[in-house]
Amino acid sequence: MEENQSILDLQVDNSAAANLSEASRWAKFLSIVGFVCMGLLVLLLLAEEAKIGQYFVNYVPGGNVSNNVVALMVVVIIVAAIVCVLMFFLFKAATLIQRGIATKNQEIFNNGLASLKAYFTMYGILAILGALGSLINFNR
Repeated sequence: MEENQSILDLQVDNSAAANLSEASRWAKFLSIVGFVCMGLLVLLLLAEEAKIGQYFVNYVPGGNVSNNVVALMVVVIIVAAIVCVLMFFLFKAATLIQRGIATKNQEIFNNGLASLKAYFTMYGILAILGALGSLINFNR
């Protein structure tokens, strides 16, 4: 018996290929929307810097306004970068899965699934951190 042979010997039939292809189209669409939204968020933040500074003057007592605005910008840019990394892995997974199905190349298909696994792993870690942050804030 061959050592590299899968226990399940799973094959992708036409129905599964069609479903995976459609799902990868949606994943590609959502990743592009994510990239665009993060880009717009950063551009909006940069364009409205003066209004944000005015908000800090009016509603946040004390502190240096310019430091608050810079800190907010740094946080938003870090969040945008994290989301863009997630969207990159989702886009890469969608592209490789579609290409693997179209060319019937198992290696490309597997690389797409590996990218999808990386996306869900990172997303899961961020979800756990978010849940822990919510629990910490809930107890205050």
